[in-house]
Order: sequence, then C-alpha cells, then structure tokens
Amino acid sequence: MSSSKNLLPLIVIIIACAILFFVGLGKRGLWSPDETRYAIVSKEMVDSGDWIMLHRNGEIYAQKPPVFFWLISIFSILLGRFSEFSVRLPSALAATGGAVITYFFAKKLFNKRVALFSSLILVTSLAYLGAARWVILDPLLTFFAISAIYLLYLGLDKQNTRLITYSLAFILMALGTLTKGPVGFILPLLAIIPYAYFIKNMRSLFTKEFTFGFIIFILTVLAWLVPACVRGGEAYTKELLLNQIFGRFVEAFDHKEPFYFYFIRFPLEFMPWTVFLPAAVIFLIKNKMGENAVKLIFIWFISIFLFFTISKSKNDLYILPLYPAAAIAVAYYWENRINGRPRTLIYIVAAMIILNTLLTYLVFPLFDVYKSPKYFSQKIVKYVRPDDSLMTFRTNPVYWLYYCNRRQIKELGTYEDLDKYLKADNRVFCIIENNDYEEFMRSYKIKAYALEKETFYGRKKTFVLISNRYN
Repeated sequence: MSSSKNLLPLIVIIIACAILFFVGLGKRGLWSPDETRYAIVSKEMVDSGDWIMLHRNGEIYAQKPPVFFWLISIFSILLGRFSEFSVRLPSALAATGGAVITYFFAKKLFNKRVALFSSLILVTSLAYLGAARWVILDPLLTFFAISAIYLLYLGLDKQNTRLITYSLAFILMALGTLTKGPVGFILPLLAIIPYAYFIKNMRSLFTKEFTFGFIIFILTVLAWLVPACVRGGEAYTKELLLNQIFGRFVEAFDHKEPFYFYFIRFPLEFMPWTVFLPAAVIFLIKNKMGENAVKLIFIWFISIFLFFTISKSKNDLYILPLYPAAAIAVAYYWENRINGRPRTLIYIVAAMIILNTLLTYLVFPLFDVYKSPKYFSQKIVKYVRPDDSLMTFRTNPVYWLYYCNRRQIKELGTYEDLDKYLKADNRVFCIIENNDYEEFMRSYKIKAYALEKETFYGRKKTFVLISNRYN
C-alpha cells in the first residue's frame, strides 16, 4: 500500500506529460526552418549510414553535435519510418524525463508535495510545454543539465555514493555537450560550484571522484569529436569549435537580441505561473534564505539567467534549464504560503491541458498550411519523379528536402542560371517565389509553365512549381 502511495505522484506526472506532450504530437506538419532542417539531417544520417559526420543537403553540417540527431534517427528506425511523431519524440521524452528528475530533485530538497507541485508547474509553463512538442535541442539539453545538477548535489551530500553520482553527472554533461556544445557542462557547474562555495563545502565538490568524472567527460566527448574533426578537416573543425560552439557566446551570427531580452521573455513564457513568482521570491528571501535548498534554487536560476544575458546570442529556449528552479521556487512558496492547498493548482493544470488540446486540434491546423512545406511538397511529388531534376531559385533547398524525399536539391542564384536550366532537353522542375517567377517571365522569352502555387511561411511568401514542359 505504501509503495503504491509513493508511486502515485510519479503516475500523476507521467499521465500529465502523456496528455500534454504526446497527444496529437504528430498531427501537424514539420514547420520551417528548424523542424524540417533537423529532420533532414537525421534522415540523411540514416540514408547515408554515416553516424559520425552530419550532413544536410548532401553537404557536411557543422552547426550542431550529433546526440539529438542520433535519437531522432534511432526512434524513427524503431518506429519503422521517419514521421512527424518520430522526429518530435526525443523532445517529448526528454521533457518528460526533465519533469521526473525535477520531482526527485524537489523531493530531496523539500518534500513529496513540493516535488509533485514542482513537476506540474514545470510541464504546464508555456515555454517548457511548447518545447516538448517541437523538434528542438533544448528539452534534451535541459534534461541532461538538470540531471547533472541533481547528481552533483547528491555527491555533495553523500560521500559513500560520490564516485557513482559524480561519474554519472559527468557522463550526462558529456551527452549535453554532444547535444549543444559547452553549455552542456557549463550550466550544471554554474549552478553547483557557487552553491558549494556559499555553503562552505568546496572540499566535498573538488574531490578525486570529481577528477575521475571529469576524465570520463573528456573521453566521452573526444570519442566523437576526434574522428569527426579528423574526417571533417581544418575548415570543419574551425566552424564547429570556433564559430558555432564558442563564437555564439561572444558574437551573435543570429538570435542577436538586447541585454534585457530575457527580462521580458521569461515572465511571458513562464506563464501562467509568473503570476505567483514575485510573491514566491519575496517570501523565500524574507523567510527561507537560511535553508541550503533555497540557496541552491536561487543560485541555479540566477547563474543561468546571467550567463545567457551576457551572451551575445539569445533565444527564448536557451534558458529552459532554469525553468525547473523557478517551478520549485513557486511550488515551495505554494506549500508554505498557501498551505499546500492543491485546488487552485489543479484548476490551472486542467486549464493548461484544455488550452493545449484546443491549440493542437483547432488552432495549429489553421496555421499548418502556412508554416509547413508539407502540403506544397505533396503537390510537388505528384509531378516530380524520383529521377527528375528539381532545383530551387533563391530559396533555401533545405525547406523542401524532407517532404520531397530528396537527399539533395541545388539552388539557382541568377535569372541567367534559371534560363539555362529551363532550356534543358529533358523535363526539369524548379521551386521559385511567385514575385521572382513573374519577374523572370517578363524579362526572358522562354516557356516556363506554372504547375502549382502555394502560399505559406506565415502567409509571407507564395511559391510556384514551374517546369519547362506542361506534361
């Protein structure tokens, strides 16, 4: 009886995750640019059989490490094919794992009720819920990061299990690093090192077990990095290490935002729980700052928030690993100040489940045709056979690779190139924006037949499938 009682909170969390993260997960098409890009990188991995060097559109892809793509590929193989569901499955599973780890972490820090509240608050916060249903790296990185923080905390607390917990923590940090670069180990250490300092327990952190774990971390990362860099050569190594991984912190190639970006976005994206956060912070500072557990969640939140605020490159989901700390803070406040009454919390969780269901089945389908290349691609493949030539004109070929089931599509850059291409003896096809097509037809005296037309990409662009032959 007691064992089933202990399992009940976990069962509630898993049921909530199943409803929020998995129901209708494959209902909408993959949206450009991120979802289609990550899907095709994974698909090319399986098609080529090369699990070391990532490829996109037939070229080496040096922008990300491989773990996320490995998982997409593995789940797609296990499920029999690549689909919207299989491609999104790693994000949904990682978010579920993050909720479970948050439960065990908060239970260790406080008690079972706070732990249950923490997980339910986390999975119903807007950004965390949205990321769980998206083909994006951040839920997986968050799972690795918070699991590592939890294990490092356990190692600080218990000497007899320190070898195991530190070793596992560094393995998870290595997997986080092989998911999204150095933040995989920076974020857990940013949370745990200042905490160990403030509680005057640095001696329990920097031990021989810590050193052993760090060696495991280095060997795990190098097991992929060395063969990848040897095969990719100097240009690949520079792009991966200097530009994509380290360069993004000091110089934003994209996602360039002002320093106050997260001060605005986090309150919006932690909704609906942002309403309770100011009161929680004030209450904990006034009444609970003497507790080491409260010090940890404050240090955890502030260190990650400041790290990404200082970074030149900013994105809403970069700070997802601090969401569990915020959720635990609100849950602990709820337990103390609102006497642990779950009724309001249950109402909010239920409302978020209803909202998510409405978005999944009523709202997102309305936008799907404008955000996903799926539907225009389905029209394209009715005309274009696998052995036919298909190119794009001044539009990213990556958008079309997945749903057109192509390993490579080349891009034409000038009207002269397009004119020459359409003069081919065999039948050829090209995807072109409608404005460019109309300009081309006004300037060049060549027959180019418009076979299909579709408006998508947020209704901002109309694309046309053209050919040098009508049938």
